Amino acid sequence: MIAKALFTLFVLLQPGPILVDKIAAIVNDEIITIHDIERAIALFPVLRQKNETEENIYFRVLSDLINYKVIFLEFSDEFNLSEEDFEQVQTPILKKAGSMEKLLAVLNNFTMSWSDFQNFIREKVLYEKVLREKFQLEITIPFNEIENFYNDDYVPSQQRLGLAPQTLVEMAPVIEKYLRQLKTEEQLSAWLNDLRANDKIEIKLRSRQ
Repeated sequence: MIAKALFTLFVLLQPGPILVDKIAAIVNDEIITIHDIERAIALFPVLRQKNETEENIYFRVLSDLINYKVIFLEFSDEFNLSEEDFEQVQTPILKKAGSMEKLLAVLNNFTMSWSDFQNFIREKVLYEKVLREKFQLEITIPFNEIENFYNDDYVPSQQRLGLAPQTLVEMAPVIEKYLRQLKTEEQLSAWLNDLRANDKIEIKLRSRQ
């Protein structure tokens, strides 16, 4: 990473209109660039949320890349990555591209070889493996929470849409799954924030607003 920083400084000192990649964030001494964000948006199954601006997508994907790097720095010595681990990340990427030919075309647009691609996704691969093996939660949702959500959220939302609500018995499994997902995301976010607190993270990407 020091060598990369020195190379960037060397390029900046050269005369002439040379385009230099910008640093978006630094995690300890590890650099995340704007180019990294652009590649992640193009390759990973990133879905634009409703009314989400391009700028917000950049910040959201940057946060994901920071999480991947934090996990990689914390657990890379503890885990070995297998072909199967890579396949679990590569499969959604290939599905997004539509075919291997189209994926290779995307890589070519970024001047990436297959080896470059494997190196780029390595941190995401480790991140997903760590979550599978270290962050396995058995969250129980009490029935009264399901019933409260049914009465307070589901039924009123259906009535606003002019639709007849399904019965509590019919909706209970769906609501339970939804509430479990919400609680899992909350606990995952808290766990990641605890890990991030142990690292020196500098966000260089600035909002235009």
